[in-house]
Amino acid sequence: MAASATTNYDLTRKSFLSSLYGFRAVLPGLLAMLYIAIFSNNLPGVPNPFTLENLFHWLDGVIGPWNHQPFFQILNSNFVWNPLLLGFLIGNIFGVPDCWKRGLSTIHMLMPLGIIMLAPHFMLGHAFKLGFWPIALCAGFMFLTASATLLLARLFKVDDRHASIIAGSLSTGDPHAGVILMPLIKAKGGQVLNASIGVIGFGFIAMLLLPWLAGLFDLPQIYVGLASVIGVGNGHQALYAAYEYGYEAGRYALWFDIGRHVIMPAGFLYVFLFMFLRKLRRPHDPDIQATRGVDTFPLWLGVFVFAWILACLHLFKEPAHQAVFNMVQWDFSLAAAALGLSISFRDIASVGIRGFVLTIATGVIRIVLLLAVIAVCIKAGFLQI
Repeated sequence: MAASATTNYDLTRKSFLSSLYGFRAVLPGLLAMLYIAIFSNNLPGVPNPFTLENLFHWLDGVIGPWNHQPFFQILNSNFVWNPLLLGFLIGNIFGVPDCWKRGLSTIHMLMPLGIIMLAPHFMLGHAFKLGFWPIALCAGFMFLTASATLLLARLFKVDDRHASIIAGSLSTGDPHAGVILMPLIKAKGGQVLNASIGVIGFGFIAMLLLPWLAGLFDLPQIYVGLASVIGVGNGHQALYAAYEYGYEAGRYALWFDIGRHVIMPAGFLYVFLFMFLRKLRRPHDPDIQATRGVDTFPLWLGVFVFAWILACLHLFKEPAHQAVFNMVQWDFSLAAAALGLSISFRDIASVGIRGFVLTIATGVIRIVLLLAVIAVCIKAGFLQI
């Protein structure tokens, strides 16, 4: 009977699109994602003043700046986390009807598409003016942080999918990388959100710890700005740490942040390839879950790499770059809304705190080693004061 059904399906299937749900089946879920996205962010083309983003802007004005930084930007509020948070709250308070679930499954198409469209956002040429050594430090500590996280994960007995998300987020200094890695690593939604909360939480520790340790090393303000960009977390947390040390350090952190930003794709690609090759070498190891089911290099990731190369060659002009990024905001807002609706409090709590402990251990080691390396480079004359 099963063979007959399979044969009939193969005969009636007209294309690979035949395996997709019908429009009526996905419409309720798509509408839920759309409304959450619209009421979360100030999306291009939608003049809606009643958004979570505007509420956070207003609250930032009430709270006041923290070392020149808006509080909710320090918390990493952006076009990904706003709809994810709103979807998470709606799903856990009111529940998710069954009629939405087929529409929410479109996240598996939205995520790869959004990642591909991110490519023009990372132009290496923008960082050349920083000089060789700052770029070398950004790249070196990105790969070192990712490798150390994946190595220490075995010691802390952290699931390799969870560890991969932490490695990507912590090494690039952006929790976005964890969301980007999710479809590549085959991580669970609870693991992604648990890791992201841990990385943002560690950022609060790092933005207080780094300026204190930099004072012990007596580093000049210009390179404390560089250390903040590499060693803290998202951009606003890094700026907080730099301004805590001194006003000039904060100004230079703005200058150096482009070096961290443009090489971010190399960070999450490194984590994926590391885990992908590990799985290929040990395909029958039950402890290896990361990239399980990914048997070949994903075609859409190859498209992203190709587009990133074109971006590095400056073949995307500025108007095209802005137009593509507007589409990225829409794409990731919809995908994040679907992800938020799909995750429960239990999914996050069940992962435990081992990942956060791993994040703190790797992050503190990185900060101490980074400050020591910068001090040695200054003494050796590689970095000029």
